[in-house]
Amino acid sequence: MFASAYIDLIDPRLLAGLPRTREDEYENVLALLLAHAFDQDAPTLRLAEMIALACLGENHLWQDLGLSSRKVLSDLMRENFPGLFLANSGNMRWKKFFYRELCRRADIAICRAPSCAVCSEIAVCFGAEEGAVGAKSALAH
Repeated sequence: MFASAYIDLIDPRLLAGLPRTREDEYENVLALLLAHAFDQDAPTLRLAEMIALACLGENHLWQDLGLSSRKVLSDLMRENFPGLFLANSGNMRWKKFFYRELCRRADIAICRAPSCAVCSEIAVCFGAEEGAVGAKSALAH
C-alpha cells in the first residue's frame, strides 16, 4: 500500500489528543522520516507528519497511530520509508529506533553497553509489543 492507503488506517482522533509540547522532537523525527521517504509527494509528507506526531504519545507507536498491529506499522515503514526499514535490521521498536537514529546523527551514545546485544536494557528496545492501549510504561516506547 502507498502512503494514502496507510493514512486511511490511522485514527486521527488519537493524534488530535497528543500534546505538541515537544516541537523539536516532532521536527527531528519528521526530518528523519522525510530523509528516507520513498516519495516526496503530499500523501507521504502527511504520513510522515502523522508518524512524527504519534511519536509524542505514550504507547507503542502502532497504538498511538491507531493501527491494528506492529506488523502493519512495519509494512508501512517498509513501503514508504524503505531506508529506515532496512536500517532497523534488528527489528527494534520503532520509536526507540527513531530516537536512536537521531542520537546517532547527533553523535550521542545512548546504550550503556558497547552494543545492543550485551545491553542490560535489551528488553526495553526489542521484543513483544502486545498490551492494551493506554498502558504507560518504560517498555511502551
